[in-house]
Amino acid sequence: MDNQSTGSNSNRRPGDLDRSFGTEGSIQFNEGGNTTAIVSDGGGKLIFTLNLESRFVLTRYLRDGIEDDTFRYVLLNFRDRDDSTPTRVLLQEDEKILVIGSSYKADEQDQDKWQAAVVRIDTDGTIDNSFGWLGRAVLPGPNNRNGPSPLNYKHVDGCLQIDQKILICASYDAFEGDDKPLKKLNRLFCLRDNGVLDPDFGSGGFIDIQFHGYESRACDVQVQRDRKIIVAGSSYRLDGTPRTRTVARYMPTGELDPSFGSDGFTEIAVEEGPVQSLAPYPFQSDIVSRVLVQDDDKILVAGYADATDGQQSGLLVRLEANGRMDGSFNDGKPLLISYPSKETTIHSMTLQADGKILLVGRASASLVCERVDQNGQIEGFLSEQPEGQSSDVTVQVSGRVVVAGNSQGPKPHIWGFVGN
Repeated sequence: MDNQSTGSNSNRRPGDLDRSFGTEGSIQFNEGGNTTAIVSDGGGKLIFTLNLESRFVLTRYLRDGIEDDTFRYVLLNFRDRDDSTPTRVLLQEDEKILVIGSSYKADEQDQDKWQAAVVRIDTDGTIDNSFGWLGRAVLPGPNNRNGPSPLNYKHVDGCLQIDQKILICASYDAFEGDDKPLKKLNRLFCLRDNGVLDPDFGSGGFIDIQFHGYESRACDVQVQRDRKIIVAGSSYRLDGTPRTRTVARYMPTGELDPSFGSDGFTEIAVEEGPVQSLAPYPFQSDIVSRVLVQDDDKILVAGYADATDGQQSGLLVRLEANGRMDGSFNDGKPLLISYPSKETTIHSMTLQADGKILLVGRASASLVCERVDQNGQIEGFLSEQPEGQSSDVTVQVSGRVVVAGNSQGPKPHIWGFVGN
């Protein structure tokens, strides 16, 4: 894998490219593909995935954007000869690495089969064969035909609980038979640290999710300090009613928590236009693309909205820990983020040490990296928007903001921005 990763120092303002990172502020790769997920460890090293056609790479770089030659270059599939798409990288307390994503291949009956999956990697880059089956866990799902998405639509995501159990939430496009229509099904899995389904969770390690009993899409999951589980996504009736952004809370053992919102659910109302479309960009999100729980258990929900003026805008909402709209954030209203004549959506987010919220996504052909304070005020973070798309973001211990995505081509690309 050919890349460029040398740099020079310069003093910059927050939101400017950090010229001491990589090559004059970025790491560039020559292969076609996308950088889909990134995380930084306690020393500032960067661990990220590159999606390259049907396979993906997990690699690690030093804090200033230089490749870490002590980490084995890992080219992976979740299953042999499948189409694998990684969507989340997690670091366990012991610094072992979890890569969560989707696996698509034909089964023994030559039927297309899409499944959520996870692989665990040791700190030196080797596969941890003590996890699951030879380092991997492929999770049971319904009969389905999701297929490899040309837009890399995120069908699966995950997080770690305080006890290091693994939660994985997946959204399926399923068929019950040739004479029955497509259905959207959602499943939340809980795995023990060794990659085996936790029999104490739900029905043998998983629960099925439908918001209010309606057709739903849910694959965004996080946990609160008491181990209660937050799941976010969208739901819709079959009567032409626009989809509704929905957040639900479940108990650590998998039961719906009726004390959250209204009988376990919170609906996020957004005044918007009549069309909720999916535009063809390499990193495509749903109207809800990411959920994040703050240290105070308040809940951030990001995605996009079609505003009443017809402009597609990025969306950020904050809920109280109990699911009520947080009146201290943007006066209790959804925050819309837009740029003139650019269709905007948010793909991921993270928090700085000072509590400020970093959002990444795309505005037409431009990268978005925006910063919002705890009151809901947009800061206008980037001094300029590079061409490209952003899929994920992390903050190093130094405060540098590192954004993963792709440049035009598309080719994997990682940018480093001054954060403080």
